[in-house]
Amino acid sequence: MKIRLPPELKVRYLCSDGELEGGERRRTTDPIWSMEIDDITQSVVSSNQPVLYYLSNGALKRSFVREELQVVPENTQPPPNSI
Repeated sequence: MKIRLPPELKVRYLCSDGELEGGERRRTTDPIWSMEIDDITQSVVSSNQPVLYYLSNGALKRSFVREELQVVPENTQPPPNSI
């Protein structure tokens, strides 16, 4: 039996190479985890496959496996926006 994370759990996701910079490669200064905190909106279970999670961030058109998500404690505030 696969253990599923509950819906509406607050998480940060593992960034793809260059995702926040718009390029194909990761730079040393790129954050590894997303700066935003998102909710899990849906999880999909298929036989012999890992559970896939979809987040509330509408800009993301991809799913995540458990190892690509970092659970955020309930009272955590997001980092301030730098302008």
